[in-house]
Amino acid sequence: MTAITKVLRELFDERFPMSGYADPEPTAFQPAPLLAFATRFTEAYAAESQQVDAPFAFSWRALMAHSREVYAAVGSLLTIEFTQRTVYFSPEDILADVERGRLEINTEHCDHPLWTPEENLIFRVVHDLLPHVLYLRPFSLEGEVLSFHDHVRRAPPEARLALFTEIFGYAAIRYSTGVYPDVQRCIAFPALLADYEASFLPPKTHAA
Repeated sequence: MTAITKVLRELFDERFPMSGYADPEPTAFQPAPLLAFATRFTEAYAAESQQVDAPFAFSWRALMAHSREVYAAVGSLLTIEFTQRTVYFSPEDILADVERGRLEINTEHCDHPLWTPEENLIFRVVHDLLPHVLYLRPFSLEGEVLSFHDHVRRAPPEARLALFTEIFGYAAIRYSTGVYPDVQRCIAFPALLADYEASFLPPKTHAA
């Protein structure tokens, strides 16, 4: 661990301490049932026509407020560049750049019904740093679902539903269909989140 990665980890631990949200139960967290659940999410998302689930918009506001706090906290440690290219093909690629004191964020596909393009990019910075740099979560369905857990532990509880859609949901669509959805929607899926926690987390640990 280099000096800058160590500082990032210490910063997260001090400013955004972890909650007790559990890891998935290993015996349940297997490729076949996880992909089947991802397909359920994909179907539920496709069945929705609204762009914003107004009663749950608070969750996206809470997530953005948290993301802005993280972005402000890491700003003095990294030179962050926004470009229209893909430069990272593994978490190790991101880590290598961060260890050089820089991070590059792709600006494509930033249309969002509640967030501005700038806010969407702020969230991408947090997502690259938290699960992919600190925990080296791979670019896979399993890795992104674990990324959801990493985010939930550091974010306020009000942000959990937004994180379920923004991290778990879009990964579910990507890895069950091969592509990300054409349109981002701010739709909460509380029943699916409850089913996921009941199916994949240890009993009575997901309320933290």
